[in-house]
Amino acid sequence: MRTTLDIDRSLLERAKRALGASTFTEAIERSLERAIAGAELDALLESVRGQDLVWSVDELREYRRSGLAEAP
Repeated sequence: MRTTLDIDRSLLERAKRALGASTFTEAIERSLERAIAGAELDALLESVRGQDLVWSVDELREYRRSGLAEAP
């Protein structure tokens, strides 16, 4: 999908470098993916707040990948 956005060029350059992206489009897509993953992780953590759970980081990542962590 083509769209026009007014984004600071130096911010885009920094994002490209930080994410190892070769294009602005790739940097934006990776940034959006990371933002979504962060929001989903926040929602997961909120859903288990107060429960006595002990998960390793690997178990938490596997749970997120399983699709069971989808927000309602």
